[in-house]
Amino acid sequence: MTIFALNGFSQSITVELDTNQTLQDSDAGSVAYADIDLDGDNDLLIIGNGPTTGVTSTLYANDGSGNFTAVSQPAIVNLYSGAAEFADVDSDGDMDLMMTGNTSSPSATANLYINDGTGNFTISSGTPFEASNSGDIDFGDIDGDSDLDLIMTGLDASGNAFSKLYLNDGMGVFTLVSGTSFTPVWSSSTEFIDVDNDGDLDLLISGANSSGASTTNLYENNGTGTFSLVAGVPFDNAQFGDIAFGDTDNDGDQDIFLVGQNDSSQIIAKFYINNGTSFSLLTNTPFPGTFAHSSSFADFNNDGNIDLLHVGNSSNGLIGHIYENQGSNNFILVDSTLSGSYNGSNIVADLNGDNKMDIVATGTSFTSPFRAPKIYMNQSTLSVNELNADLDIIIFPNPSSGLINIKINSPSPTDIEIYDVTGRVILSDTFFGNIWNTQLNEGSGIYLMRIRTDKKVFTSKITLK
Repeated sequence: MTIFALNGFSQSITVELDTNQTLQDSDAGSVAYADIDLDGDNDLLIIGNGPTTGVTSTLYANDGSGNFTAVSQPAIVNLYSGAAEFADVDSDGDMDLMMTGNTSSPSATANLYINDGTGNFTISSGTPFEASNSGDIDFGDIDGDSDLDLIMTGLDASGNAFSKLYLNDGMGVFTLVSGTSFTPVWSSSTEFIDVDNDGDLDLLISGANSSGASTTNLYENNGTGTFSLVAGVPFDNAQFGDIAFGDTDNDGDQDIFLVGQNDSSQIIAKFYINNGTSFSLLTNTPFPGTFAHSSSFADFNNDGNIDLLHVGNSSNGLIGHIYENQGSNNFILVDSTLSGSYNGSNIVADLNGDNKMDIVATGTSFTSPFRAPKIYMNQSTLSVNELNADLDIIIFPNPSSGLINIKINSPSPTDIEIYDVTGRVILSDTFFGNIWNTQLNEGSGIYLMRIRTDKKVFTSKITLK
């Protein structure tokens, strides 16, 4: 149960390197997370290469306190230079796994692994996916049928760039969509994002095209899974980079952060503000340009504003920075102690059950262990400055299996918004009275609830198990 009677907060963001755990080497590697065994905590998958471990893919089980143990998964192929993502593709309530990349041979692969509900994975046979490396994948329900479809980019087994879309029938059986207009790319980043707030997922893709030139293209979804190229967007072209998105200014739409090398070989970090109908470049930001890694939006200090984790290779060397969003897209550097790395990626998730967002960064760094992923536990504090006894809010149960109840003594209308960790709005509602409830059918993890009355704004972390 979460009870609020708060009016003001003061925050600080600090993270601490976990020096007690060493995960497998992850040069040219990737990291993904999910609660694979339905025990209420986030487990990890690491893929990559290294001088001691070679090409390896390792699944790590979490004990609930952020301590990880490698678990045997004979079906999972060892890979590097690829992508991995968990998703419930067969709608059975557990998280399955999609992986692309090179084996040690090297040989390009693309495999779907089905979870039996206890964290044991078996390879799905007869899938139509393009064997590939040097690309990216993303899941999203593009046609509104409540299952997760797949976009895939990269280099195929013959070294040709591609971008392919696959529809899910709801049982984890995928079919290639023919006739799509997506530019083939590799060294790429792909994200399904509802950029225009029309309730369907659009698609943003950056990467190197078949000629090696940097590209960034936005494709609008017509609501049925048919995409068309959007002309006149201001996005810089990029490859060897990443796309991050979130509602950074709390105006209800998704803003975009783009890093990589542009078509002039400049290293960029561009921040684009969404006004609901178009994007504009935000100038004079403090973010150095980076490539060969990734960035993530997350609320590290639980103040209701989405902060930025920014990792990669810059013109001044490797960086690992956290920028606090003080509101209205005013970002300041608050932590530059993270070990910078390249040829990797990062995830942001609550690893130890304290409702604060921790960090795992893969790739090669210049600090020991040089090629092993680094875990940073969030030590940020949230302190109460002022109490307000006139307005009490009770949110229960929390953690929850999906049912969320709110009791409030406000006489005015109350606005409710629930976001995932990327800032995507998953629920928006207004109610009159003192009691409100809903059933969230999202996956397990941490979500942000924002409650607005005529005089107050409150935020709370919600844990779905």
